[in-house]
Formats: sequence, C-alpha cells, structure tokens
Amino acid sequence: MRRCFRPLAALFARAPAAPEPPAPPPTVADSFAELRRHKVIGWDLDMTLLGHPAAAAMHDFIRATPDIRHLIVTFRANGMQERIWSDLAAQPHSAGPTSFAAVLTIDDALASGFQRLRRHRAAGLYAGPHSPTEIAYLSWKGQACASWGASVLIDDMTEHVSLGCTTHGIELRHPDVFRF
Repeated sequence: MRRCFRPLAALFARAPAAPEPPAPPPTVADSFAELRRHKVIGWDLDMTLLGHPAAAAMHDFIRATPDIRHLIVTFRANGMQERIWSDLAAQPHSAGPTSFAAVLTIDDALASGFQRLRRHRAAGLYAGPHSPTEIAYLSWKGQACASWGASVLIDDMTEHVSLGCTTHGIELRHPDVFRF
C-alpha cells in the first residue's frame, strides 16, 4: 500500500489571492456624461451622425447640450458637402442646423489628391512613406478641431484621423462607445 503525503508547508500555505476582477466597461451613459466636460465637440458626419446605429442617441445628446459648441467635421468634398443638411434632414430625429456652430469640410484639392494616392497605393504604383498630401489629409480633422477649440472628435474612421488628433492634442472617440 502506497501512501501519498503532502509536505506540511503545502497543507498550511495560503492560496494565492484571486486577481482583482476587471473594472466594468463604461456604459453608454458614462460615455455621454464624459462628453459633457468638453466645451467644443467635433462630430464626423458619414457613419457617425449619419448611418451609425447610435446616431439617434448622438443627435439627442447634441440637442440636449446647447451649451456645448458642436461642429460637423467631414471629409465630404467635391460637391458632396452640398448635401449635408438634406442628408441630415432625411434621418429621423436628427439635430438641425441650429444645433451646430459650424460645418468644416476638407479642401476639394486635398481630398482629391489623397484619393488619387490611395488608388495608386492599392494598385501598387506608389509605396513608401506617407506623402505630404497624405500627411495633410490625415492631419486635417485634428487641425480643424484644434482651430475651432474642440477638444474631442467622434469619428468612425480612426485610422484617417488619429494622426491629426494626436498631433493637436484632440481626444478621439469611436461612435461605437455610444451604442446601446
């Protein structure tokens, strides 16, 4: 008959402490409450205020906070910017023109130059570091927000705006943080 003995130290040793449970993720209400600390907020248009599942909640927030200056900051160019208000009006429950202090749109030539370079990269015709045109485009929203005093930008295309936001000290939030 074989017996198994545990060393005495093992019998009296304390079990390791359980790790702290992770903090719960912020709620949608927390995300909107945190936005209230900003005096000026930049909002992307397409797939943020238009077309995002949380768009109605974002518009409700904009209407409920007239003490905050809200800006539309969009890459719409080459005539697409002319449809901003009609596109917003077609969305149920959207905030109207009086809810926004300004609409900031990118320069047509800069938008066209970036799209051309993007096509060239996709086709393998251009490789290497970002060109000055690409850097200007990727920095534009952050620079536009900074010039109007916005301290936060809500935008779904974080890869197209993070450079400018980082450069100009603008907080960047994806609209998914406002989903229910």
